[in-house]
Amino acid sequence: MRLNPLLLVAISACIAAPLSAQGSSRQEMPEQKFLDQVEAPGHVLITARGADAVNAEARRKGLKFPAVGYWSPDNVCFSNPPKGDCNGLFTR
Repeated sequence: MRLNPLLLVAISACIAAPLSAQGSSRQEMPEQKFLDQVEAPGHVLITARGADAVNAEARRKGLKFPAVGYWSPDNVCFSNPPKGDCNGLFTR
């Protein structure tokens, strides 16, 4: 049986789409994409030193995981040890 290459592409896109919509848990979003999401209804912005501290604060506040995304001016959210402030977006 020979599979249609277009069918394979369509199936791959369907599988990957939900993953990319959630944002990466170990990679920062592009600045403009992140800033566009900050004002979205139901989003909560958390700022702390490093992504682990952001996640801890989000858990303390009872916010939903995974995060919508992370961003920092100096791309330091996932540096270890944390080197500066990281911003994370979560939903209620």
